[in-house]
Amino acid sequence: MAGKVSGNLDEMAEINVTPLVDVMLVLLIIFIITAPMLVQGLKVNLPKQDAPSIAADSDEPLVLTLNTDQIIYLGDEPVHIELLADRLGAALGGTPRPVYVKADQDLPYGFVIKVLAILDGVGVEQVGMVTQPEGR
Repeated sequence: MAGKVSGNLDEMAEINVTPLVDVMLVLLIIFIITAPMLVQGLKVNLPKQDAPSIAADSDEPLVLTLNTDQIIYLGDEPVHIELLADRLGAALGGTPRPVYVKADQDLPYGFVIKVLAILDGVGVEQVGMVTQPEGR
């Protein structure tokens, strides 16, 4: 009788890995398909400059993108310069958060200064200018 019990345990000790492999392959295909969608963004010709990286804070920064057509994007949403202060105020919600500015290198200096003045008027204390390393 003891022999019969140990025989059943040997059969139950094997694990069928086929469903596990099937699930992993499906997940791999999903990640391969969705990964390029996560990289989409706005095309901006960033200036090249060697600068130290900024340490990540616990607050999620706002990203302000300025392209060559002098169109301002708050995140991925275009914003007119006259409405920028209101939109920034609503996005900040009274809490201090850093704002990263991605400005095209071919923009007029005066336009960038005008946007920085709006940031100052809203009360943004931390502004980061995004650049690319010179080697790229």
